Amino acid sequence: MQSKAVLVLSTAFIFASASVIDAQIGYYGGQIPSRFSFGGDLAISQPKGEFANNVPNGYGFDLTGMFRVDPKGYFNIRADLGGVQYGRERQLIGFPNTGRLSLDLETDNRIGFGAVGAQVQIPDGWFRPYASAAIATTYLWTESSISGTGNSQSVLNTTNYDDWSHAWVFGGGLMIPFGKSLGALNLGARYHYGAHATYLRKGDITDNPDGSITLNPRSSKTDLVLWQLGASFAIPRPTRQ
Repeated sequence: MQSKAVLVLSTAFIFASASVIDAQIGYYGGQIPSRFSFGGDLAISQPKGEFANNVPNGYGFDLTGMFRVDPKGYFNIRADLGGVQYGRERQLIGFPNTGRLSLDLETDNRIGFGAVGAQVQIPDGWFRPYASAAIATTYLWTESSISGTGNSQSVLNTTNYDDWSHAWVFGGGLMIPFGKSLGALNLGARYHYGAHATYLRKGDITDNPDGSITLNPRSSKTDLVLWQLGASFAIPRPTRQ
């Protein structure tokens, strides 16, 4: 009986060892995700409160980088960089001293932001909800540029007005993995509790007959919701053969 037990245990050990070795060969022969990931989202900004009385919705992008603090990814350090454009004016003007040349004068109103914070997430399953919190630096500016008609590259540009501010950011969303779990779709929203700032919107620059301009800046808190739709990808780490 003892010899049979030893034989059974020995056989089981051989098969188990073979399975582990085979799994390790497959594991080390491919790629596994590192703790770093990056993503990109199309973004729509929806102003809130008094900011919504002065500024319409904006459209832009958001780039995200993330580092998993723990191996599974329950707790993460997250950084965001992005911006939206909420206004544009375009005028066709003549070149000085001749009517043979026409120029495009475009004025854009934009918001840029950079944020650093933390994100907690359910790292497994087909649907992976997450929540995040961060502090952000925001930059609001209005810029005018001149280019030839039909030419997308500006020749001259100037910043008409700008202001720096900050915001506390709280958000959440859902990650839906695809492929071999190296990528995931992102559906999310982040609320920016923005501090006061001074800015221009479309129509706040008046051209005077003498060639000068008059600015009509507005001041308010800068609360907004940033709706996001995009994808993120884990940076793969090659393994030993």
